[in-house]
Amino acid sequence: MPERSRKMTRTKSIGNVFAELFRDLGIDKAIEQNKAVVDWPEIVGERIAEVSHAEKIEKGTLFIKVESPVWRNELSFMKQNLIEDINKKLKKNIVKDIKFT
Repeated sequence: MPERSRKMTRTKSIGNVFAELFRDLGIDKAIEQNKAVVDWPEIVGERIAEVSHAEKIEKGTLFIKVESPVWRNELSFMKQNLIEDINKKLKKNIVKDIKFT
């Protein structure tokens, strides 16, 4: 019985195993950053998600494709609030800037 107990204490959850693997491969930050792209519709809400699409994130800059110049202008006025909302949702200061195209 003691042998079995020692083995059980060494086991890890699959989530922990993947987290360690991603960290060891150096892709943990890329995965965290990509959450900003994936979660864009949830963060900004249905109306803004209808007229914009998160394309990618590079070096802390989130690139958003916007349907029209009018919406691009409107979102540019909201940029700082959007950055704060995204980082709050991600629980990390990942997005530093947003570029609307």
